[in-house]
Amino acid sequence: MSDEPTLLLSKSDIAALAGVKRPVVTMWAKRYSNSDRPFPQPARVEARQEKFAAHDVVAWLRDRGLGNNDSLAEDVAVYAALEHPTGADPDIAFAGLTALLCLKAQIGMSLIDLDDEEILDEADDLDPDDVYLYRELSDLGKHLSTYARHADRMADAAYTPEHAFEALIAQRFRLPLPDWADSALSEGALTLCTRVATALVSSDRVTFVDPSVDGSDLLVALRRDLSEDSEPIVITGRADTTSARLARRRLAIHRWRRHPSPAEGFGADFSLDRPALFLTQYPSPSTLGYSPVDVLSEIDNITIQMGPEHTAVVIAPASVLVDPIRDREELSIRSGILRSDRLRAAIRLPEGLLVTKPGMSMAMWVLGAPDERTAPADRWTVLADVGHRSLDHETIDGVMSDVVAAMGDWESVRAHAFAFGAVHRTSGLLAADRLGLVVPRDEWPAPVGADVASRVMTLMDTVNEYSRRVVGDLQVKVAYDGPAATPMPTAGELVARQKLAVIAGNRVDDRDIRPDGNVRVIGPSELLGERRLGERRVDRLTHTAKYSNSRYTEPGDIVFCTAPSFGVMVDPEGGSLVLAPARVFRIRRGETEGLLPEVIARHLRQRASIGKPAGAVRGGRRWRDWTIPMLDSEQVDAMTTVLRDLDARRREAQDLLDSVNELTDTMVDGVTRGVLSVTAHNGSVPEEG
Repeated sequence: MSDEPTLLLSKSDIAALAGVKRPVVTMWAKRYSNSDRPFPQPARVEARQEKFAAHDVVAWLRDRGLGNNDSLAEDVAVYAALEHPTGADPDIAFAGLTALLCLKAQIGMSLIDLDDEEILDEADDLDPDDVYLYRELSDLGKHLSTYARHADRMADAAYTPEHAFEALIAQRFRLPLPDWADSALSEGALTLCTRVATALVSSDRVTFVDPSVDGSDLLVALRRDLSEDSEPIVITGRADTTSARLARRRLAIHRWRRHPSPAEGFGADFSLDRPALFLTQYPSPSTLGYSPVDVLSEIDNITIQMGPEHTAVVIAPASVLVDPIRDREELSIRSGILRSDRLRAAIRLPEGLLVTKPGMSMAMWVLGAPDERTAPADRWTVLADVGHRSLDHETIDGVMSDVVAAMGDWESVRAHAFAFGAVHRTSGLLAADRLGLVVPRDEWPAPVGADVASRVMTLMDTVNEYSRRVVGDLQVKVAYDGPAATPMPTAGELVARQKLAVIAGNRVDDRDIRPDGNVRVIGPSELLGERRLGERRVDRLTHTAKYSNSRYTEPGDIVFCTAPSFGVMVDPEGGSLVLAPARVFRIRRGETEGLLPEVIARHLRQRASIGKPAGAVRGGRRWRDWTIPMLDSEQVDAMTTVLRDLDARRREAQDLLDSVNELTDTMVDGVTRGVLSVTAHNGSVPEEG
């Protein structure tokens, strides 16, 4: 029997791999069943679930040109579940694969070059006390070399062992990892916590502490924000459970240096005589069953252990941290933490941050050293409520700025213009703790009247300037040419005639997309108006090093997507990176037969339909069926001039609208706060009649 592992895919796996909905795969199997190239037959049927050989599926999809993924062969190792007629138990296989990837990352060589004994020797050298990976490799037994080869393939497909490891962890919602799934935080929550944490770190000597035994999401997210050259130190809880060992492997592969955990746990006697930042979440995989008293007791332990150079960032359910409390024991513990004067900021966060419980609101506490120069009666805490906002860049930046100010002394707090926070005396919060640590959402610092008045005057000048630009007459001569409509070719026909090219979008790791890069990206989010163009970018050096085969747009490229819905725009400048499943229509060089990008894009917005009939799997018209307008040669120059004029007017009108809206908001804000008054001048509003 061959030892070569057989990669098997369910229909759900095939759909994920191809970037389509699950019913599409069933439709493919039926539609092509009697063709000369039928859909592959299942390699195995388990409990009525068909599983297909991955290499057969990839070859068939490539041959048919189906799906929305241009990297099928590279991705198959990540999407496929490893199966073998005599393979290891699924739990053992998963643990073994993560251990092999961890080993591969640390020894820096291919595992296929090592036999079983050499692999175990390397593991013994790295993990002599069997803390995180030796046992998992030993448990693979006779299958060790089989899974080692598969780990090599996964790492190659995902570019690095770290990315392959994270691809496995990302399957937590369908693999046997229920505790990890139920404690998973959204990307926005992770970004907020790590941005706040890095803002509070002032030295490379800082030790990071997570008292949980198997929490790793925050630390992995934090590692991305720390210097690549640094070797951060972490102390975590101690346990020998399967979940805790997986967390330790995950930290090891991301190059965290683990210091020994306290033998007696994180009790009141644990102390750390170096700068430290505590970073933890509730629930973590091991604290899912914790009561509010349990959570508050652990946070209380953290405050007791904290020294003058220690800070803490904690994310937990809002019902525990900031909402009204009736239980006396809970109230007593929370009031004790408040009384310690270490709670510097408490922020209520929106719902949807705990992935499997989207209706649960979360909150964040930031703790630090008390300001000894402030009298106990004058001590304060900053409260904020952003539960009504999305955790976008603007909100995260505002929260981070407020937290940094809250960690300073009283003078820095007084000098800070809080974006969301409000300063409250701790004595007043203690008196009303049972009512919660929540600031009303409309309670934010009042603006200075002089600043508002100056801003209103500036905006009025801007509105008047834009108004003068917009009022000019538009002069365009049009003529009626008769009722006959010119037939238009389809996109598929123009592609076949090599007048139009279709270029697939690029696949880029989400972790490489940041707001401060120098290569603009265009994906479905930009095409559908969910994000502003230019909000997401990729660093050019990172792009060149990791995605050498990807392509930039050229000026005039028409970028479009059909999923999750239809969107189209023209990239007039070029040099952008299009993200799959978005694609590009490119007019081939030298074509002068009336193909104008803006005309095509506007026509498609009006006519392209991807809506599907009730019960259908795909829409009635695909991009190949879309009609593409081709202008007469004598119309090209005139239409180009008119479109340029209309585009300039559109921008001026948008500038005017934006300025009027900002003026209105600023004026209403100032008047409602009582720092501004306005007087209507006669004639400011034109009368009719």
